[in-house]
Amino acid sequence: MRGSGLPIREGTPLLLTVSGLIDGRPWRAEPIDEREVRALARHLIAACFVVVAYLSGMRPGEVLSLERGCLRRDPDTGMLLISGRHWKGVRDDTGDHNPHGEVRPDPWVVTEPVAAAIDVLQSLHDESLLFPNRLGARADSAQRFRDGRSSTTGRVSRDLDALRDWVNHYCEATGRSDTIPIDPEQRSIQPRQFRRTLAWFIARKPRGIVAAAIQYGHLKVQMTVGYAGTYACGFPDELAFEELLARLDNLAEAHQRLTSGEHVSGPAAELYRDRVHNAQRFTGHVLATHRDARKLYTNPDLQIFPGVGMTCVFDPQRAACRFSRDDTDSRRTPDLSDCQPYCANIARTDGDIDVLREHVQRLAQLVDDPLAPEPRTQRDRHELRRLRTMVLDHDNGRTAPHD
Repeated sequence: MRGSGLPIREGTPLLLTVSGLIDGRPWRAEPIDEREVRALARHLIAACFVVVAYLSGMRPGEVLSLERGCLRRDPDTGMLLISGRHWKGVRDDTGDHNPHGEVRPDPWVVTEPVAAAIDVLQSLHDESLLFPNRLGARADSAQRFRDGRSSTTGRVSRDLDALRDWVNHYCEATGRSDTIPIDPEQRSIQPRQFRRTLAWFIARKPRGIVAAAIQYGHLKVQMTVGYAGTYACGFPDELAFEELLARLDNLAEAHQRLTSGEHVSGPAAELYRDRVHNAQRFTGHVLATHRDARKLYTNPDLQIFPGVGMTCVFDPQRAACRFSRDDTDSRRTPDLSDCQPYCANIARTDGDIDVLREHVQRLAQLVDDPLAPEPRTQRDRHELRRLRTMVLDHDNGRTAPHD
C-alpha cells in the first residue's frame, strides 16, 4: 500500500461529518480521530459548565449536582426551569448540617443557551449526573469508574484550564485573534468565578437588573432577582456586594474628576460634592463582620448612583421615583428607570452634560424633519428646550464660587 502512492491516514477517523461552524465555516477540515474523542468530550463538558454556571448564577456545587431530567419548561409561562439540590443553610432533624443537601423548593429560571448546554450533556453520556467524575471506561483498564459521583471543583478547574489552552492553541493555529487571556494574578480558572462575574456585570451595567435582562437574554427580570424571586440562592447577596464595590469605584473616579476641576450642577450638586469628598474616608476600611458590610452599604455618603445624563444623590425622603418603602431593607435603591426631571436628588456632572448634548443633537434633527407628525414634533421641541436649558445652566454655573 505504501508503495502504491495512495495517501495513508494514521489513526481511526470517526465516520461523522463535522457540522460545527465558526464564522460560517466548519471548525476543522479533517474528521475527528478516535484518539481525540475523550479530550474533546472533556472540553465540551467544560464549555457546558461555563454556560450553565455563568447564565444561571448557581453555585459550583449546585451545578455539579444537576441530574438528568432536571430541566423542564413551564406550560403556563413558557419559562425554562431547572430543579436541583442546594446545601447552604440545609440542616437535618438534629440541627446539624445535612451533607446530602435538599431539593431546592424554587427552581432556577434559565435561558435557551443553558437548556441547549443541558441537552448536549444528556446526549453526550449515559450517567445520571450531568457532570460525572469520569466518562466511560478508564484509559488503562476495562473497568468503569464508580458511578453516582459528580466531578469535583478541582477537576472542573483543571478542565477549564485545559479548555482555555485548547482554544488558545486553536486560535494560534488558525490565525484567529479571539483568544482567552490568562489572568496573571490567578492563572487557574476557578468555578466560583462565573457566579461572581455575572454579579460584576449586572452591578456595573446601567440600570442594573434591567440591563442584565437585556445583556443575558433573560425574558423576565425576575430571572435575575434572586432567580425565581427569593434570596435563598444567595445570589442577591453577591450582587449587593458587587454593587457596593462598583459604587466605591464610581466614588473614587468621581473624587478624581472633582479634584481635577469637574463642574457639577443641579439641585443636589452641593450634596454630591460633600458625599464624594466624605466617601474618601472609607479608603482602606476593613469589613470584619456582616454588620460592618451592612453598615457601610447603607451609609448615606455612599448613596450616589450614576444614571443616563444625570447622577442620583439618593435621599429617600426627597426621591420622586419608585423604590422600596421597607425601612429594614438594606438593599433599597432608587429606580433610575423612573427618574423624574423635577427630583431634588439630581446632580449633573460634566460627563452627564456630554450625554445631554448628544441627546440635544438627535432631537434637533428630529424637530427639523418636515415629514414628522406634528404631535411628536411638539413633544420633541418641548424636550429640546428643556435639555438646552439644563446644558446652558450647567455651563453658566462654572463661574460659581465653589469651582
